[in-house]
Amino acid sequence: MKKLNLMGVAAIVTLLAANPLMAEDGQSFGEWEVSGVFKNETAIFAGDGPIIGETSSTTDTTSHKAADLFKFENSLNLFINGEFTEETNMHLQLNLVYDSEGEDGYQYHEMDTQNDVLRELYVDTRAGSMDLRIGKQQVVWGTADGIKLLDIVNPTDWREFVQNTTEDARIPVWMIKAEHDVGENGNVQFIIAQNQENAIPGLTSDGDVGHPFKMMGVDSITGPVNGFLNIVPEMGNISSTFNNFAAAGSFGTGVTLNMVRNMRVGDFTQITDVSAVMSGAPAVEGTAMLNGLAYTYPTASGGISANTNLIDATTNAGYNSSNPTSVFEYMPNATFATFNSFVGATTKYERDYPDEIDPNIGFRIKNNIGNNFNFSLNYLWHYDPNPYIEMEWQNSAGQALDVELDTSVSGFTTVNLKNGTTYYGGNIPSAAATGSTLGGSPVLVFTEKLNRIHSFGTAFDYALDSKAVGPVVLRGEFLYQQDTKVPVIDRTKLGYGDLVGGMKMEDASMFKYVLGADFTFFTNLMVSGQFIQFVNMDFVDGNASSGRYTADPATMHLSNGLQKAEEYKEFYSIFLSKPFGAEQEGRINNILMLEEGGGFWNRVDVEYSYSDELVLTTEYNSYFGDEDTMFGQFANSSNFQVGAKYLF
Repeated sequence: MKKLNLMGVAAIVTLLAANPLMAEDGQSFGEWEVSGVFKNETAIFAGDGPIIGETSSTTDTTSHKAADLFKFENSLNLFINGEFTEETNMHLQLNLVYDSEGEDGYQYHEMDTQNDVLRELYVDTRAGSMDLRIGKQQVVWGTADGIKLLDIVNPTDWREFVQNTTEDARIPVWMIKAEHDVGENGNVQFIIAQNQENAIPGLTSDGDVGHPFKMMGVDSITGPVNGFLNIVPEMGNISSTFNNFAAAGSFGTGVTLNMVRNMRVGDFTQITDVSAVMSGAPAVEGTAMLNGLAYTYPTASGGISANTNLIDATTNAGYNSSNPTSVFEYMPNATFATFNSFVGATTKYERDYPDEIDPNIGFRIKNNIGNNFNFSLNYLWHYDPNPYIEMEWQNSAGQALDVELDTSVSGFTTVNLKNGTTYYGGNIPSAAATGSTLGGSPVLVFTEKLNRIHSFGTAFDYALDSKAVGPVVLRGEFLYQQDTKVPVIDRTKLGYGDLVGGMKMEDASMFKYVLGADFTFFTNLMVSGQFIQFVNMDFVDGNASSGRYTADPATMHLSNGLQKAEEYKEFYSIFLSKPFGAEQEGRINNILMLEEGGGFWNRVDVEYSYSDELVLTTEYNSYFGDEDTMFGQFANSSNFQVGAKYLF
């Protein structure tokens, strides 16, 4: 279905438009209508500073300036509607987009995103008492302000984070929707839909360098400086440096790297004069020696340059494992023999997704009580559209490697990688059984997957007329999701170099809800307030410095200690909307969202209908607050945007 021939669709539409279907009496069932919207959106950065993952090395100072252009998008949406029969009609939306400032993959057409050329194509018809909509479409279950909670049927394109309207950010998918009215006000809806993931900037093998809305959590996976996808090959290079250094006799005559099981990174950095314990080493302290090896050791001998955040950004920086900001600081208990396993290590990024014909299935029941209390019950058995990453060590043939922990030296843990009796890295571990063989360099494979989950939801809204404040609508949405995936960090395992065991995705059930109230003041000023809470019902509440804990998937990063998540994460929002003008031809909106932990997002936008055909828009998005929050991390992505829409 994803490879639907667009030329074929266009040919069918053209044929039908030219030759509308005829009834038996020779009369056409209706005219075919073509309409459209041409739109330009131009955006500039509101301030100076680098965005997340923008730099390509630890010494790169790439940054943008205030008023730099980051979006110049022109789009043409064509809508074609017509009738086949009195009860059957078709809708087609074609979306032609070009953004001259977009990063690779975000400039123009991209399948399964909001920029898909074929945005919608469906047929509405009836089968008995059932209304059917068959084709590529959107289904809206939730209506919360500024956040998608119960609106889970269609995935989301996060290319502009929360700035896009939900209508624009929602990704239409192929589905069959069947509805049946029950009584005067009831309705039952059943859907069978294509599974499709969210489009998340940076969750690609190239990391979408320069994208203004890449989250820190994603940068930790694929970022050129802070992403483990790129850090591990540098670790493989520096491990080769250590291996060559040991082979030259620096740890003692005849002592190879695999034998050094009683010296750890943290121990080494505490040595004030490494020349006293390492043959041929200069008279420098351990931290400078470690960083110096990584930066200046000849490339031909396996050294690296300042590419990733494997080590501190300067050769004389202090080593601080209690407040880590670089990988070596997260691994104070890794023995030098552990680095023997990483010699020549590389990485690979793969996707292992379910078959397209493996559908999402769900239903919704809606009704009301007393004409002013509306409610729904929702259920969806589906693939969570949020992808997760599974890591595994493999050999060059794609066979899985086991992580073997050698604790034969009291107080020290060495990581060995093996498949049966074949070991991987620089040398066969000194404690390996007789007959073991060496199998080459290991590969750390990052596999992007989707997990099938159950989502149970309900929503309500209750309208009342208050003498004190006028009309009021109280509303709520509630969602329970079973077996979502969340990152769990084990700082103990990470500390001795077990990367796979130290950073895992584990099952967790989540309960999310929003409570809101909508008021109308001064005739037409709409005010809406919301309280939002996400609850991790399987939260791992360990010590964030040395234990095992649930990490924040949006903000975990080398720069903030792989930040621990909140068991109860809360947001607050207030939304204002008011028309203006003699004929209310304009509207101004403002939404402010406050995040627990000190993150903020404020958007003010104005829309003005200059004529029936021409609509002018302007918008300012400000992100501020703590830089380690979901909103605060985008402070340097704050932007000012203007636009125009021409309707025809």
